[in-house]
Amino acid sequence: MSDPDSTSVRAEPSAPVGPNGLPVPPPDVQELVAAPKQRHPWVMLASMVLLVIIAATTISFFMVGGSHESTNDAYVEARVVRISPKVSGQVISLRVDDNDAVKAGDLLLEIDPVDYQAKVDQATAAVTASESAVEQAKAAVLRAEANVGEAQAAARAAATEALRRASDYRRYAAMGTDGVSAQQVETAKHASDAANDQKEAAEQKAAASAAELNVAKTNIGSAEAQVAAAKAQLRFAQLQLQYTRVYAPESGTVTKRNVENGAFISAGQPLLAIVRTERWIVANFKEVQLHHMRMGQPVEVKVDSFPDTPLRGRVQSLQSGTGSRFELLPPENATGNWVKVVQRLPVKIVFEPDQPGVQRLEPGMSAEVSVETRKTSVPGTGVERSAGSATAEAK
Repeated sequence: MSDPDSTSVRAEPSAPVGPNGLPVPPPDVQELVAAPKQRHPWVMLASMVLLVIIAATTISFFMVGGSHESTNDAYVEARVVRISPKVSGQVISLRVDDNDAVKAGDLLLEIDPVDYQAKVDQATAAVTASESAVEQAKAAVLRAEANVGEAQAAARAAATEALRRASDYRRYAAMGTDGVSAQQVETAKHASDAANDQKEAAEQKAAASAAELNVAKTNIGSAEAQVAAAKAQLRFAQLQLQYTRVYAPESGTVTKRNVENGAFISAGQPLLAIVRTERWIVANFKEVQLHHMRMGQPVEVKVDSFPDTPLRGRVQSLQSGTGSRFELLPPENATGNWVKVVQRLPVKIVFEPDQPGVQRLEPGMSAEVSVETRKTSVPGTGVERSAGSATAEAK
């Protein structure tokens, strides 16, 4: 009899074996292992675009970023003329208001001229009086010259008379007692002495007349000096009267007006300011940004108030000294603990002519500037050249 357990058990088929002796996997497993992964096309496209962007940014940084120096520490500047009167008085006429456009020579205001006109009249009268004094001095000289002539004639006559009297005395004295009495000799002697005294008196009078003539001539000089002083006082009074009318020294726009009609103002008091029409940029660059910066290099200016209107300019000059050197208390780096601070140097940038938008700029506006340090434009020619060629020509 056969064993029931042995008859119920069936032999399982053996797994197929490959050429290398390893079992062959099922068909479904073979397809799973052999099938390659599917890649999406948009992933590859995005990767390529990203690589191009990175490459472009890198090239732009090294090619452009290294040849430009920029800063936002820049502001619009203009000439501001402060207007102050030269004389004191009450304002009787105010001709301008804030933001009015004026031209050079326009009348801004007028001060009451009554007091200054009175000073002009007084000075004019003083000139007339001093000129009269000169004429009187000249007349005194003429009188003194006449007196000198008369005195000199009298002196000559007295000298002649003294000579005659002395000759008579000598003749009488030589004759002795022969026909001449002692009384006659004595009388002749007295007459000679008296003639000599008259001669001396006449000579002294002539000297005094000459001295009076010199004094009269000196009085002419003094009177003429008084005339010059009176005319100078008249000119000063006329200037004071002229200063009562305040005119615009420059063309521009009126700002900061702080005077009204009827107000009493003092000499030197700030009344208003005139902002001239010229505009430029002062950019404060760090000292480490100035290595390749030269005058004439082109500049791109973007004002914060008008960001969509870029303006063109050029470097005109670099200030001779950093901003800290012109402070009220400049730094003393030789004392105390020293800490290095990067300094900034103001750079003046002027706008290229005939650009729309420059007339809209006002002093104090913030701006951002970018200087192209690779190029240097020759002022007045519009020709641009590289900074390297400019340096070579300078050498």
